[in-house]
Amino acid sequence: MAPALCLSGPPELHQPKKPTTTSISTYEGLTLCKDLKSSLPPLTPLLEFFFKAVTHTETPPPPQETPKYRYYMPPPKPKDLTDYEEETWKLDSLATLKSIFCLRMVEKPNKEAFYKSLLWVHKNHPKTLALNVMVFGALGWFEELLEILNKVLEDSLHRLANPEKEDELISNYRRRWVYDYEYSDEEENDDDDKKKKNAATEIAPTDVISKAKIAIERYQNDSDYRFLHDRISDLFAEMLTSDLKLLASGAIKSISFASKFCPSIDSPFDNATLICETIAKKMFPRDNHIEYKYVEDPYYTYRVRNRLEDQVLIPLREAIEKMKKPSIEAGTALIALETYRTMFRPEGNDQRSSMLLFRHCMKLIDLLSPKENMVDFGNLSIGDEPKKLPHQIVASLLKKEKVKGRSDEAAELKWGELVQKLSNQGKLRNCVAVCDNSSNMSGAFKEMACISMGLLISELSENPWKGKTFSFNEFPKLIKIEGDDLRSKCEFMRQIECTETVNFGAIYNRILQIALTEKLRKEQIPKRIFVFTYNDFVTTSTNDWDEEYQEAWASYRKRGFSVPQMVFWNLRDPVVEPEVFGSPVKNQKGGIIMTGFSNLQLKLFFREETDSRTNAGQSHAFYRGVNVLSVLKFVPKVEDVMNCATSREELKNLVVLD
Repeated sequence: MAPALCLSGPPELHQPKKPTTTSISTYEGLTLCKDLKSSLPPLTPLLEFFFKAVTHTETPPPPQETPKYRYYMPPPKPKDLTDYEEETWKLDSLATLKSIFCLRMVEKPNKEAFYKSLLWVHKNHPKTLALNVMVFGALGWFEELLEILNKVLEDSLHRLANPEKEDELISNYRRRWVYDYEYSDEEENDDDDKKKKNAATEIAPTDVISKAKIAIERYQNDSDYRFLHDRISDLFAEMLTSDLKLLASGAIKSISFASKFCPSIDSPFDNATLICETIAKKMFPRDNHIEYKYVEDPYYTYRVRNRLEDQVLIPLREAIEKMKKPSIEAGTALIALETYRTMFRPEGNDQRSSMLLFRHCMKLIDLLSPKENMVDFGNLSIGDEPKKLPHQIVASLLKKEKVKGRSDEAAELKWGELVQKLSNQGKLRNCVAVCDNSSNMSGAFKEMACISMGLLISELSENPWKGKTFSFNEFPKLIKIEGDDLRSKCEFMRQIECTETVNFGAIYNRILQIALTEKLRKEQIPKRIFVFTYNDFVTTSTNDWDEEYQEAWASYRKRGFSVPQMVFWNLRDPVVEPEVFGSPVKNQKGGIIMTGFSNLQLKLFFREETDSRTNAGQSHAFYRGVNVLSVLKFVPKVEDVMNCATSREELKNLVVLD
């Protein structure tokens, strides 16, 4: 009989599946209010819990005085971190569990909140915590596991000394009626304190023997603690056994750090939990070692504990002594969540919506926009921006010495592609530039930005402005940029004479003079004057700008023209949201001040530029630059980023069981 056939199908069937792109929505269309908190939508319960946990600090509640001779209802208890945890656990338990692990992965972890949250999981879902112990091992969180075990033991002792039922009865009694006949409230409190003190005295360990008795008693009588204790000792026994094999084979770099964080014999932690005994017995069971077959249990325990120390922990610790503990990177999503936290939970009194939101948005876009070796946030692309930005092309060209016989073909090609691309999109066609190439900017990043943007605007403009730029001085001239190639044009712009201030009135007059001489149509007048400088707007103008603008407005209006808007680009200071400045003419805006210069800012600038060939581009609508409303469309919603953070590979094996 012929063997049964196995169907394989075409080769395409066996190719690996392409990773699915995360579906991302943004804050496009968000309505801005006066303060930041009112502008943003409410957080989900999961995010409320996560953000509370990141900044959680344990503070004791203030003492409450109970009134006498009247009905008393105590004030409502403020929500604790575990209250938020319980709420979100009911909605999505697995996501909540993953978010707790994320608390330990952030750049500045709040360990107090991490342990408090896991202690709540143990109290309410003990199997879930115990059966996820292997995930701790995969993450290398051995120290954290032992700390959790210690806190669970302490909590078990605390609950034994302070029974919850008694507390509930007292609380319910006080919630109803409080009288002061022969039994005063102070006497009741004194009796409670004595009971608790006596119970604590009976339980509190005073020496090694007492600690051992308590550890055994808790292990035998607290099934949840015993289950967690066994799972942790299982993990250490498995990891240490595997590490011994790796040590014998010489694979030192593959050894885990279980031996480093495993408690030493008779250490305070071992005395409190007896964890070394359970690990040793699992590594050296009686059934597998004949030398322990007839040894009494106390002596068997003594021998295997010493063997654990001598034959396992010491050799492994010596092997990894010079090794550095591997750390888990926070990841882009978790880093971004810290920015979201400060955005949704602003600190301090300054909560101005637009300013703060713009700063947060720029930081988030820079973090989350697709780059190499970063999380792919789906369609969060800034648009069809150039691969190389103008200042990058110019910098790569000018930083290299020209070699005889070789042309700068690569830079020329990239520059040509950039100009052609922006020209096809109809961008920056009705503009002129004023470039401040002062000596204090020579060779700096800001100089490359100034030269490249001035040259780019001149090449995108139409006649009679094409290939020309205004000099930055007290007697500005419209200068034709000379040169046969990109390098020579850049060098020419470097040589243009500049002063500390510029005469804006002369620039307005020169543009109007050329328009009248050339008999230009209204749409041929520049819509914007870009000023690139290393100074601020207040100290740049030679004369009073208000007077200059008022004179220009009157002259332009007489001829049926509109005064060009000014885009004053301060390259020196950090990037902030553009600031609109007014003019002395009613209902007329003078322009905007753009501050700072960055790759992201420039990408967004190109993205927001309109096509000047369309009706919208030809209209004289006021230009507002890269503002908070224009960047919101590129900022992912915090829910999607949180989902990305909890979907990381290290957390995929987490499970919820009870």
